[in-house]
Amino acid sequence: MGKYGLKIKNFEAAVLYEYNLGLRTSMSMTDAMLSNSLLLDFLEKNGLEDYKGKSTRDVICIKFSFGCNDFKTNMNRLEEQIDKGSCENIEYLEELKEKLKANKERYSKITAQELRTKFYTEGVDVTWTDKKKTTTIHYKMLYRSTGKAKEGSCMFINERLYDKAIRWMRMGIELPEHNAPIVEIGAYASLVGSGIVNRIKIDPKNILVLKDVDSYTKTSVISIETDENKHSFAKKIENYPLKNTMFDGQALIDSSIFPEWGEGYILLRHHFFKAAAFNSEIQLFMKDYFGDEYDTAEVTDMFGRKMKAKDVLLITTDNALKYLKFDVSFEYWSDWVRENGCEFGIVKTAHPSKLGELQRMSYQMVNALDTRKMDSVIKTSLEYIDRLKRDDDFFLDYLRKNANFANDFEVLVALVENDRDFMDSDYFRERRNYVLKNYAMNFKNGRLLQNADNLVIVGSPYAMLLHSVGDDPLSDPTFGVEDVAIQCWTERFDDGEYLAEFRSPFNSLNNLGCLHNKKCKLLERYFNIGKQCIAVNMNGTDFQSRNNGSDQDFSEMGQF
Repeated sequence: MGKYGLKIKNFEAAVLYEYNLGLRTSMSMTDAMLSNSLLLDFLEKNGLEDYKGKSTRDVICIKFSFGCNDFKTNMNRLEEQIDKGSCENIEYLEELKEKLKANKERYSKITAQELRTKFYTEGVDVTWTDKKKTTTIHYKMLYRSTGKAKEGSCMFINERLYDKAIRWMRMGIELPEHNAPIVEIGAYASLVGSGIVNRIKIDPKNILVLKDVDSYTKTSVISIETDENKHSFAKKIENYPLKNTMFDGQALIDSSIFPEWGEGYILLRHHFFKAAAFNSEIQLFMKDYFGDEYDTAEVTDMFGRKMKAKDVLLITTDNALKYLKFDVSFEYWSDWVRENGCEFGIVKTAHPSKLGELQRMSYQMVNALDTRKMDSVIKTSLEYIDRLKRDDDFFLDYLRKNANFANDFEVLVALVENDRDFMDSDYFRERRNYVLKNYAMNFKNGRLLQNADNLVIVGSPYAMLLHSVGDDPLSDPTFGVEDVAIQCWTERFDDGEYLAEFRSPFNSLNNLGCLHNKKCKLLERYFNIGKQCIAVNMNGTDFQSRNNGSDQDFSEMGQF
């Protein structure tokens, strides 16, 4: 297997459909990737064929970007090309025209959605031609991942592997004939197909599952409603109850099993399971809480299952366990987890900004701010541009951090490192001016620099520890409620600082808030979330409502 997975081919459904009908003489395809995942691990152990560990034909990707046109539409387009003389080879177009006429009865209008339905229900054939032989493989739709939902692309698998793969992905869950939750099981079964960077072993016997907790606060809101004539109007409501689901999709993981290369948290995936697990001192808390009774102390999960406090290495809630929507027990799920040696996939961890202490704003964020504050908002960016102009080493460091295959930054740096005088050449000066000009253009488009970063959110983590031992999570002493700001804790900023908080993605002016960074000894003792994560008070605040229901199961990012 390659570093990132196996190469596969990506097809356009309409092109594949017409090729199979004989309406095309060739079939275009592009390269795609079957990323390293728990699913790929399973397939490689269960019959997936690959070529030198680099590519496979047993899995393909199909996009449904457009449909097929009928005979009349195709003919009109072809005649327009011939009339315009847009192609040097008119004879070739005339040949296509004759072929079009010969296959007139085969052409029919079919939409992208109709193609999707057809491929989903019937599957599709792909003919592969090698130097020595021609092979036709029938593929069946395996899953449509959430990451590909906007593009409308799906993964199809060789029918030889389909039954085994789909049973494993769905944990053997059988769907009813009527009113089956197809969409839900499709979304959750695909979690094992998420691309991962590494794996971590966690036995279900060391996982404590808690019922999530709702916290309410009352505030004044402006509600957009409609009258009997379906006209919208704004209505101000006092003492409106707002809810935070305090630990929605998050988990705490003991530092003893947290990977050394991780930064603050790891995003975990397994069968019907997804959670952002934050580096914590669970066992230190248990020892402090139970004292002399630590060795024999027990805690109880939401299923009534008792376990030794000293055995708890991961704490999560029911919102992370998607199998609960299908009336499956924890024990049943545990058996499937143990099938692959209890290895959970790690999708990602936190990473610092390439700009060090700085981060770029988007134009949406800038538009949300008071124009009277713009002088202070643009101050850091102007200073940064000025330093790029004056400081040679700073400019070279900028080139190093932003080098990629599409620019010559790496070459420029190498030439300067070979001979410092190269910086005085006309060529380097021209390139520097060009780089600075483009950077200034980004600045004008709202890509302003701030002392900021994208931080991963964890909700009231100490309250989660209290909840794990049966104490009231709403009695969490680490945070208080303020009138203007919501209290938080992060090592990224100084104690006592007030922070502007922008939800990411930033959809509207409503997704802007004010946080107050408060140092806390309890949080410092029991959590190692570092500079790339932020703990936010979910008790008695409007944080989730203010941020369009921001939760932690996808590790929502907030810029501060």
